[in-house]
Amino acid sequence: MIDIERFTAEREDRWRRFGELLDRAEVSPERELGPDGMRELLRLYRLTAADLNRARSLTANPEILERLNALAGRGYRFLYRARKAGGERPWDRLARLFTSEIPAAFQRESWAVVVAVAALLAGALVGAGAILARPSAAPELIPAGFFTESPRERVERIEKGDERIASVGQAAVFGSQLYANNIRVSFLAFGLGALTLVGGIWLLFYNGLLLGAVAATYYLDGVSVFFLAWVGPHGALELPAIALAGAAGLAAGRAFFFPGDQSRGDSLRAAFPRLFRMLAGVMATLVVAGLIEGSFSQFSAKTVPYALKIAVAAVLFVALFAYLFLPRAAAARRGGAPP
Repeated sequence: MIDIERFTAEREDRWRRFGELLDRAEVSPERELGPDGMRELLRLYRLTAADLNRARSLTANPEILERLNALAGRGYRFLYRARKAGGERPWDRLARLFTSEIPAAFQRESWAVVVAVAALLAGALVGAGAILARPSAAPELIPAGFFTESPRERVERIEKGDERIASVGQAAVFGSQLYANNIRVSFLAFGLGALTLVGGIWLLFYNGLLLGAVAATYYLDGVSVFFLAWVGPHGALELPAIALAGAAGLAAGRAFFFPGDQSRGDSLRAAFPRLFRMLAGVMATLVVAGLIEGSFSQFSAKTVPYALKIAVAAVLFVALFAYLFLPRAAAARRGGAPP
């Protein structure tokens, strides 16, 4: 009888490779793996299924059997889905895009997200620190349009005047103008990251610099709570979306400038499905942020208390990052093999 330790040692590399291919195949399998990768995955699935049957006759070790059972089950579900994808309804594909493929793309490029968010936060800290250290530097850092009145005067004008948004139509028009501008900024962050890498990081840093400087001016004028309540609800989605667009640009730039063993063309083709999904997620987030900014964010404390607006901002921020980065479907991916 074959020793079970020798049995597993001889097949360990193969099982590990099969698991790696399944991990890669979670986003747009055909384009991610290519024909050769799909053929390799099918071959490894058949071998793993055979290994599972053989292992059942050799051992009752639950660790080995559960591992092979999980690998074979994942392979079966993936290959079955791939065969049925051609008959999938458009709404099913759209649901899968937003429920699993967009989060998986960001998780795959999490390094780029970390770099982009770090650049934005570093800029905010530098901007805020510069204003707190020397308040007179505000006109040098912040566009002149922000200095038509002091933060405190602006707050008093808003809180004493009529609400800026009086109807759904006004909110829709105002929101469309806002998210159109945010989409332009996001695509600029993506383009600079893709073409230069450093340019994308600098743009994120600069936007963070402006944000931090403006926030500091409100803090120094004693109206920081208003700033959080005014910017928070839409900013909780808008600012991460711009950083995520920059992250997609960095991922594209890495695929082009550092293709590894692949040609640049092959590297970009392999990255394209993830980039498409990342940008789709960014655009959807910006549309929602624009609608919030054109309506809910504009209400003064007369209509919506500051505390409620800040609480909504916190919930939106946590929900966005939970949606994108919390592990999901782990049980389904590691479940048992089909009967």
